[in-house]
Amino acid sequence: MEFNAFFLNFLTGLQLGAIYALIALGLTLIFGTLGVVNFAHGALYMIAAYAAVLISRSMGFTYAIFIVPALLFLVGLLMERGLIRWFYDRPHTDQILVTFGLAIVIEEALKWIFGANNIPFALPSWGSGQVLFYGLGATVPEAIPGLRIPMPGIEGFTFFPFWRLLLIGVSAIVVLGLFVLLQFTRFGLVVRAGMRDPQMVSHLGINVTQKFAIVFGLAAAIAGVAGVFGGPVTQVSPTVGLAYLVPSFLVVVIGGMGSLLGALVAAVLLGMASAFTTGFAALAVDPFMKGFLTALQQIVVYLVAVVVLLVRPRGLFGKKGVFE
Repeated sequence: MEFNAFFLNFLTGLQLGAIYALIALGLTLIFGTLGVVNFAHGALYMIAAYAAVLISRSMGFTYAIFIVPALLFLVGLLMERGLIRWFYDRPHTDQILVTFGLAIVIEEALKWIFGANNIPFALPSWGSGQVLFYGLGATVPEAIPGLRIPMPGIEGFTFFPFWRLLLIGVSAIVVLGLFVLLQFTRFGLVVRAGMRDPQMVSHLGINVTQKFAIVFGLAAAIAGVAGVFGGPVTQVSPTVGLAYLVPSFLVVVIGGMGSLLGALVAAVLLGMASAFTTGFAALAVDPFMKGFLTALQQIVVYLVAVVVLLVRPRGLFGKKGVFE
């Protein structure tokens, strides 16, 4: 594989990993703080994508960037106060059944309202176009529009969609912001202390229940960001939530239940595995090998999960006793 193709597959892997990470971060944040396995988190992504379409059509995409995460934060609070808090002390199997049932209800409701087919999610004018990467010394025609970035190793020049590159950048900002919030703020300190000993924190006069509700809303808001920026890439349909829930939950398991760092590393790992398998399948000339790689790209995320869990049963950064 030449460097140009390798570089594009690498960017595609980062873009896939960015979507997985935004969804999986909410999943692992909820499990790490509340001990709840939330199988309705994919439905939150789906709600965000539909809301982003409606708001961008009526008010403009810029409004959707701010309104949708705030809306999903409120949805998360309502979900936590109305349903999830009653299952904190219940077995994980009960949590899975209830939240998965909720996800199915939401999916069917959206089918009834919007129909079962994909609905178009147009990119804003400022988000369309390509980013041009060019090698050192390459001559790029002035007539080619778009952002230009020099990249050593590139032969001539190559293109990558601007929106997908923006998605990678937004995901990095969200991950960094979440890390700063949890590590360097009073709220993060209380949340981390509550994860270890909620009774002791309550005895200090801190409303742990309120803080945990905010955590659930924050996880939903991250799904809102994923819906706004990932919706134009993944398409918007009633089945998109479940379609991305499964690999995102695998990201959580591979990274280690409750580990934010593990979720980030696993998301990039699965994104790269999917992108490079698809890339090799496109380049394959032999019909047998092409067919094999085409079939492999459908199951590669599960194969990665099997290999990692055989070597590290608790995941890459999992801790003893978590979800055992």
